[in-house]
Amino acid sequence: MQRSGSTTKPVSTAIPASPTRRTPRNSTPGSSKRGGQGIETMMKALRICIAGIALLGSAGAISQGEEGYASGGSELCISCHDFGPESPVHAVMAGSHGTNGDAEAMQDRRGCEDCHGPSANHAGAPTQISPGVSFGPRWSASSAAQDGTCLTCHEENVAAHWGDSLHMLNNVTCVSCHDIHTGGDSVLFESRQAEVCTVCHKAEKTGMHGLDKDTDGGPPCSSCHNSHNHESAKTEMLLNRSEGCRTCHDLVKMAKSDQVSDRARSYHKVMANPERTCIECHGGIAHATTDSVTSFAPQPGNSKEVTLFYPGTTTAEWLVENHPGSQPLRQGAGCQQCHRGEEAAIGQSLAGEFQPASRRVDVSFSRDADSLRVQLRWKGQRNDQALSMMWGKGGDETFRRGGCFAACHDDMSGMPGNRGQQTGKYLWSSREQRQQIGRPAIAKDQAALAKMMEQGKFVVMWHVDLNSGKARTATLLDQVNWRAEPAFRASTRFENGWWQVDLRRSLTHQASHVLPFDPEGQYTFGIAINGADNAGGGHWVSLPLTLRSSGEDSDFKVE
Repeated sequence: MQRSGSTTKPVSTAIPASPTRRTPRNSTPGSSKRGGQGIETMMKALRICIAGIALLGSAGAISQGEEGYASGGSELCISCHDFGPESPVHAVMAGSHGTNGDAEAMQDRRGCEDCHGPSANHAGAPTQISPGVSFGPRWSASSAAQDGTCLTCHEENVAAHWGDSLHMLNNVTCVSCHDIHTGGDSVLFESRQAEVCTVCHKAEKTGMHGLDKDTDGGPPCSSCHNSHNHESAKTEMLLNRSEGCRTCHDLVKMAKSDQVSDRARSYHKVMANPERTCIECHGGIAHATTDSVTSFAPQPGNSKEVTLFYPGTTTAEWLVENHPGSQPLRQGAGCQQCHRGEEAAIGQSLAGEFQPASRRVDVSFSRDADSLRVQLRWKGQRNDQALSMMWGKGGDETFRRGGCFAACHDDMSGMPGNRGQQTGKYLWSSREQRQQIGRPAIAKDQAALAKMMEQGKFVVMWHVDLNSGKARTATLLDQVNWRAEPAFRASTRFENGWWQVDLRRSLTHQASHVLPFDPEGQYTFGIAINGADNAGGGHWVSLPLTLRSSGEDSDFKVE
């Protein structure tokens, strides 16, 4: 099929780098563009604290209306959540989800609590009790609870088949794509849909037909795809008569064009049949070919190349609060779901002057009767210092999703959010109270931590000094506890510019602090290399990876 009267504008085909969190530690002071935003964010946070303190001081004055709803309604919510004329609450109140419509339509509306549920208790103690349904990073409700709120109104129309959609099955919630706290929800505007969809659907970043055309100039994603159900593109195209294709390909003009053959003009007459679509003849050409895009799902094998990247000062807090993918991450998705194949680009976006931004490591697994063996090879420098691996077996959910990043936090020594605490790596599950403004993180008592250890809710670390070959292990929960471990051995070698590290872990040794490796288990692991002159930030890490003995849903398998 020929294009008639259309032009293309070449653009870069490189995968856009993931947004950076903070200026890397070796950037020029004052070079960050986030400084003004940081001050504004702090002022907003202070206003919330002041309002929260005022409400706490008068908690008895917060009366409950019907079924736990706040008697003050949205006005009470805005008394805390109003950050000025540009506040998101004003945008949502002015839209279809607010209460500013005609009186008849708004008769039974509650404003904020229509979506956030009965929240009188939250209004009485805003820093201690969550809203009825929370969509934010703190107290994030389950995906079912969040979607259930939206389906209350939308299940009978646009989301009638949401329960069967691939988005729902992959932990993508309504608010992963839709933002009602704005003057205009991007995904509802044809010219801006691709900005939202291509965050995950990376094959479409190159535009229609892979012609590097700016995605803004192509047809909207919804002209062929219905994101709220599991139907194929053909179903949607039957309903709209291949509207997406006809955005560029005008059949009337093509019938008169010298660039279209007589045979093609004859074939195009079939489109007069309402039971036909363009993709019945032109299937598979709308987007880039599948072999040009990194697979969405892992491709298991016993050996493959893994890309490690410079992580900057990325922490678990940023990942679940300010990261563009924080919503699916909070609802159960892992880093690999969106970033598989983007490791080098992420490193480049974070590295600044620190080079190299990424390093490629050949990783292979094997096993014999009593040992798990791991070999890692990479092109490096003689003064590379150490190699580390973290291992978990599902005992800690944040590690399963975020890998090594689950152990790095704002209040750690060397992090920009540290305020003098001598804090090392830890898991959130070990904290009775997470760090908040004006409130330090508080670890659980020893009895609770001991019980978590018994239940296997910890992570194991392997560490190898590259120069001496000395190997040691640690358990990670409320802190890192190093210990000599006879069940773990390592050998190192540097030759012709290449490091080779061979690790061996006994499968028969059992202890309370040892992660058991069994044939049926699936394990999450991460890899890190510490470079020369490492001051805490000169290292490279992997995204979370998986290992199991069999099956097709892991990155590595060992038989």
